[in-house]
Amino acid sequence: MRLHSAGILLGISIGGFFDGILLHQILQWHHLFSGFEDWNANVWFVIMTDGVFHLAMFAALIVALWMLWQRNERPGRLAESALIGFGAWHVVDAVLSHGVLGIHRIKDAAANPLLWDLGWVAAFGIIPIVLGLLALRRPPPPMRGVLVLLPVAAVGMATLNAFPLVDPEGPVIVAFAPTIGFAAVAEAADAVGASLISTDASGHIWAFDMPDGSDWWRLYLHGAVMVGRGPAAGCLGWTEA
Repeated sequence: MRLHSAGILLGISIGGFFDGILLHQILQWHHLFSGFEDWNANVWFVIMTDGVFHLAMFAALIVALWMLWQRNERPGRLAESALIGFGAWHVVDAVLSHGVLGIHRIKDAAANPLLWDLGWVAAFGIIPIVLGLLALRRPPPPMRGVLVLLPVAAVGMATLNAFPLVDPEGPVIVAFAPTIGFAAVAEAADAVGASLISTDASGHIWAFDMPDGSDWWRLYLHGAVMVGRGPAAGCLGWTEA
C-alpha cells in the first residue's frame, strides 16, 4: 500500500512539473492565478505564486522519494501507480482550478477555453488513469529500472525549472526577491559583468545586458529568484526591455 501511495504521489509531482514547465514557462498559456483580470497589475504576485506551486510539487517529490526509500520490496507496480497519479493530478486541477475556483484555464487566450480544458483533461487526465488501472490488472512486469527512471525524471523536471531558456539574442530578464534593493541589484549585475537596462514599476524585475558566456547562475547567489532571456524567458517571457 505504501508503494502504491508513493507511486501516486510521484506521478502527481511529475504532473505538476509537467504543467508548470510546459504551460507556465514554455508555452505561457496561463499562470497559476492568471484567471484574474488584473493579474498584470501585480507581476510579482504572479511570479511568486508560480514559484510556490513548483515548491509544492518539489515537496511532494521529496515525500514520494522518502516513501520509496523506506520500501525494500521490488517496485513492480510503481510505473502504473505513477501513471494514475499523473492523470489524477490533471483531473483534480481541471475540476478545482478550472471549474470551481476559476483561477486559470488551460489556454486563457483561447476563443473557447472550455474545449482546451476538456481536451487536456481527457489526454493527460482520463487516459493515463485508464491506462494505469488496466496495467494494474495484468501480471507485474519485470524490473526494468523503474525505481530509478521515474525519480530521475521527476528530479530532472524540478532542476529544469531553475534554468533559463537560452536565446542567443535579447536582454536577460531577472526577477529579484522583494527584499533586494537597488544596491544589491547593481552588485549582482557587476558580479556577472552585466549592465542594467531597465526595470518595471516594482523595481524587482530587471532587464540586463549580459555578455555571452557570463555565469548567469551566479545571479541566484545575489537574490535572483528567476532568470530568463528575452521572449523565451519562461514566466518572464512577456516582460521585454
